Amino acid sequence: MEMKKAMFLWLLVFVFCGCAGVSITPISKQDALDLHKPNAGKSGYVVYEPMVVVEINKKEVCVKKDDAGKCTDTKPACAAGTPFVLPDYSKPYLIDIKSGIGKAGADITIIDGWRLGSVKDNSDNTAMLGDLVSLVKALRVPDTKDAGKCKEGLYRVTIDNSSEDKPLKLIELLNYN
Repeated sequence: MEMKKAMFLWLLVFVFCGCAGVSITPISKQDALDLHKPNAGKSGYVVYEPMVVVEINKKEVCVKKDDAGKCTDTKPACAAGTPFVLPDYSKPYLIDIKSGIGKAGADITIIDGWRLGSVKDNSDNTAMLGDLVSLVKALRVPDTKDAGKCKEGLYRVTIDNSSEDKPLKLIELLNYN
């Protein structure tokens, strides 16, 4: 009988210790809105998946310079500005910190009131950082092809893993024309 009590107590401690931690769960847009209502039934912080956005503008680029280095001929070009992030309100996440007998052991930072800045853990994010640096370099190169058809505005940058030749895709968010 003592053995059963001891096993039950260890099981109970294990269950409570297992409850400590952080959960990051995708939720629906409606669930994100409902969390602000009384008796929502869920607790935690709502954050949104960031989307990379770039502004596309027409600009004149120098195509010929004289001996002194002064521009003598220009050509219209379609160029991308520096990428920035905005919240994707269609992709909310619920961050819930649960505590039990043990410590949750999480250090969470929320930036700008809507995006997850960091979760202190031991993961290696250096590969992702390298991808973002190459993304910025790729978008800063002016595209002089079809510059007369440049659709100025804000575009969401997506990565198409199925396309090897053109993995970056731009999806129009706001057209200035």
